[in-house]
Amino acid sequence: MPLMQDDIRKHYEQAWKQMDDKAQDEASLVYSNPIEDGILYPLYEQLLNDMKIPATGGKVLDVGAGSGRWIRFFTQRFTPALLMGVDFTQASIELLKRRYANVAGIKTAFRTADLTDPSLDLGEKFDLINVMNVLFHIPEPDRFTVAMKNLANHLAPDGRVVTTEYMPRQSLRTNWMLVRSRYEMESAAAAAGMRIAVIKASCFYGNDPMGIDGPDAGLRQQFNNVRGGIKQVLDMQMNDQVRQFFVKFLTDVESSMLNFCAERIAEVDMPSQKLVVLAAA
Repeated sequence: MPLMQDDIRKHYEQAWKQMDDKAQDEASLVYSNPIEDGILYPLYEQLLNDMKIPATGGKVLDVGAGSGRWIRFFTQRFTPALLMGVDFTQASIELLKRRYANVAGIKTAFRTADLTDPSLDLGEKFDLINVMNVLFHIPEPDRFTVAMKNLANHLAPDGRVVTTEYMPRQSLRTNWMLVRSRYEMESAAAAAGMRIAVIKASCFYGNDPMGIDGPDAGLRQQFNNVRGGIKQVLDMQMNDQVRQFFVKFLTDVESSMLNFCAERIAEVDMPSQKLVVLAAA
């Protein structure tokens, strides 16, 4: 039975608490693939600079803040005037308040909030709303509609939403996700008074190959096989020097593939997760 949003909330309520309880330091809170980070972080930073989105000096909202992956990204690379993190689990907010309440030069704020709450009002308008790996975890159509409207309602003039999507030609339902097609995303954005401004392909193997149409036994399975092989390599026992070599090498391989494909294929058609920028219509 595919999971609904309340099921996903219960899972993460436990997951973030367990991670927080076990964490010895900030590094223990990191859960993302280092190859994905090596591709995605510079790409995102360049995107914000190119679009003149004021991550430094502006107001930034991180939706679905979890264990603080993107809180760390913004505090390490930018200096927002306000950095607010929200999550629908109390465990996440307790973790964030304890670890990131006092960041030099940045006003931070953390609160429990549900993006699908029709009465959501965070009391601010934001120059940048960061929504990473969140929207496809809202499978219910009515809740998704509310979430999109809430994003639009919290945008400052000339503000932008940046979300991670796959945008295949056909929507896909998995146990954990409803991966909406490019057409469904365009329609949902328009209904909320927004438009898709930019699409930037990011990682082929850092995430599930949901940008690829077709059955799991086909091309999608080949991509998953490569992902599995990469995970095996990174899970091997090795010293730090060897690990750094493999991470850099695999990051360079993926980066070269992305750059090659970007010269020949529309980014929306690339078999990868995408950074999708939404702006007011």
